[in-house]
Amino acid sequence: YVCSPELPDHLSEEIKKTGENIYKQIGCTNYGRIDFLLNEDNIPWFLEVNTLPGMTATSLLPMAALEIGWSFELLIETILNEAMQL
Repeated sequence: YVCSPELPDHLSEEIKKTGENIYKQIGCTNYGRIDFLLNEDNIPWFLEVNTLPGMTATSLLPMAALEIGWSFELLIETILNEAMQL
């Protein structure tokens, strides 16, 4: 897997919007992970919703958080703060 793959902007936006719509429509809250695969023509295919993604040093969610500059501690703090708002 690749965290923050180099994709055309329009494709990144399409995947992001589709993932956000799926997340909201199935009623997810706080955190989760929406997985997509790209075929050889760069067409995204929805794979799955992971409502309880791994939280180890090699897991995808902490890896994605690092990509946007969040430490593991900030990720956990944000998840807990969001959960307390419900």
